[in-house]
Amino acid sequence: MTSNDVSSGTWLNLGYKLFSEEGHEGLQIERLARILGKNKSGFYHFFGDKDTFLERLMELHLEREEALAPKFIVLEKIDSQFIRLMVENKEAILFQTQLVKNRDLKLFQETYHHTNQVIEGVVQSVWVKYLGVSEEVSMKYWRLIRDTFYARVTSKTFNQEWLLDFIEEAKSILSEAQNNSASS
Repeated sequence: MTSNDVSSGTWLNLGYKLFSEEGHEGLQIERLARILGKNKSGFYHFFGDKDTFLERLMELHLEREEALAPKFIVLEKIDSQFIRLMVENKEAILFQTQLVKNRDLKLFQETYHHTNQVIEGVVQSVWVKYLGVSEEVSMKYWRLIRDTFYARVTSKTFNQEWLLDFIEEAKSILSEAQNNSASS
């Protein structure tokens, strides 16, 4: 890694953290420079402008999601190990949440859709097993649960207890719907 990569990486890592917590509104160049104790000219040297910086942030997010995917593939069920992986990767998951909240911007929407393809590919088999329903029903339900998750989760609520409660609520709603459907 060159010194330029290290320096641009410093800007990107801070930008990733702030985007995860606050969305793109938290990414003022002057603020980034102040937090890093660097001059704004360094930002412009590495990225040229904020649009390029955002593009690089989206690339970083895709890289992190693709690196995370194999860790989920090996899981056989949604259990404490799944919850632990979620909590350990809170920043990446909250980054994805910010993409949802700001999906009116094309770059964010494209990144959101791309990462969802990666995520669905790894979650599908474990989700089908967990719910005990067909793949088609499982993935439709996954998308509803995913969107509900992104609407509800915050950096303050994102912890093991909240995740366990959320997953149990989701499973109980599906069970209730299946029971109502069977009795009709």
